[in-house]
Amino acid sequence: MKILILPVAAALAAAAVSGCSSDAARRIEAGGPRSLVSVNKINMADWNEAAASLVNDMLSSGCLDSFKPKPVKMAVGRIVNRTSQAIETDLLSRQITIALNNSGNVRVVSSDAYSREQEKYEAFINDKKVSLPKLVMTGKIIEDRESVDGVREVTYIFMLSLSSGGEVVWESQKQIAKQAD
Repeated sequence: MKILILPVAAALAAAAVSGCSSDAARRIEAGGPRSLVSVNKINMADWNEAAASLVNDMLSSGCLDSFKPKPVKMAVGRIVNRTSQAIETDLLSRQITIALNNSGNVRVVSSDAYSREQEKYEAFINDKKVSLPKLVMTGKIIEDRESVDGVREVTYIFMLSLSSGGEVVWESQKQIAKQAD
């Protein structure tokens, strides 16, 4: 009996491992048209769309024009998550800071302790003061869920603000809504 069970168990294990996936994996563009879309989570396409929209709105508003010299130093504050998901807000803030750095209008201050120490050391060696950021970027991500007649809808609201001297100098939001039956 033991002799018969061992080959059957081995055959079932081999079938389970090889038969679990019939589709071959393929690479796609992250957040592109072939990406999966889910009502229950913020997808890469959502992060990409929200970041691009907010950066374009910020740069086209002219809110950075009055800050001299260029590039203006900016710190990244909290991006508050008010959704039902545990999300990594760096997926939004990092895309925004990369685009702003690349625009030449802004230089983002590192939040890394070693980088901050290096800045202080170089200022000390050169007998200069460490200048504080003139701008602080903060934000919030909220979701609104609705269900009517078996249709589920979720709207994610990405809010972003720039403050200087305690005053908001720019703010905007991007809403992304998704439905499923």
